[in-house]
Amino acid sequence: LRHAFGMPRVPLPDSLGGAFTVAEGARAGLGEGRMYGSDLSRPTHGVRATHEPTTLRDLAATTTLALPDDSAFSHLTAARLWGLPLPDRRAGELAGQPLDVMRPTSSARIRRAGCHGRRGLEARQVQLHRGVRVTGLADTWCDLGEVLALDDLVVVGDAVVRRLQGSLALEAALRSRVRPRGAVVLRKALGLMRLGSDSPMETRCRLLFHRSGLPEPELNGVISRGSGGGFLCRSDFVWRARRVIAEYQGADHFASFERGDDDISRRLLAEDDGWKYVELTKRDYFHRGRRAQLLARLAAYLLD
Repeated sequence: LRHAFGMPRVPLPDSLGGAFTVAEGARAGLGEGRMYGSDLSRPTHGVRATHEPTTLRDLAATTTLALPDDSAFSHLTAARLWGLPLPDRRAGELAGQPLDVMRPTSSARIRRAGCHGRRGLEARQVQLHRGVRVTGLADTWCDLGEVLALDDLVVVGDAVVRRLQGSLALEAALRSRVRPRGAVVLRKALGLMRLGSDSPMETRCRLLFHRSGLPEPELNGVISRGSGGGFLCRSDFVWRARRVIAEYQGADHFASFERGDDDISRRLLAEDDGWKYVELTKRDYFHRGRRAQLLARLAAYLLD
């Protein structure tokens, strides 16, 4: 390879891999000029990489090289690395948000461009997730109590509960905290979380039903034919005693003929078996008039 002035560029030793610290480069024989070569990016102070980080995980992995061993990513950064369903304004891959980096209270706070230093890691579980140290799912959810609103916390909480198959770990994590930030909203969110929601919009619709005074549905319930003929369908919201089903139709419902056809067939089979079947989309949730119509329809089926 040749740089801009036509002189051969010193090749990088294979031992350095795709990212390395300046100190590692120096030990491998690279001079200061070589480490400022145009073929190397500088994702954070003291680190060089053979590529620009294009994902949060890339940025976290390269930044980790310059962090102390007793640190881990927390709060929104941990939530994004875990793939939890954050609201759109919080979920961008590289949207200019600083990386939340936590250390034990006995250690100095991280002070580095592009990082938001925090302390208190000794009170949290740490896991190695796809090569990056992050706070555990339950502790990450607790930490979000200071940055997310109630419904967003319930959405994230439902996702965590689904992964952990219950809320015990979240309850234990919250009990272990001493004066946690957002304690009131976290306790409210715990009381509203349920095991069984498969998507953020299912959680939001469930909260809408709850606040509208509708009976609590069974989530993603399996329905059998009344005649004992075996499996009929699996539905998002089931009020079994009233033989009412509500199904949230996301974008995948409209993505292909096959999916739409399957959903129509399922609805007809359920109605033939005596079930009332209500379909809803995100517009039924966000549009005031359609939301009122949806709730009125369900109330007519569910309330005496």
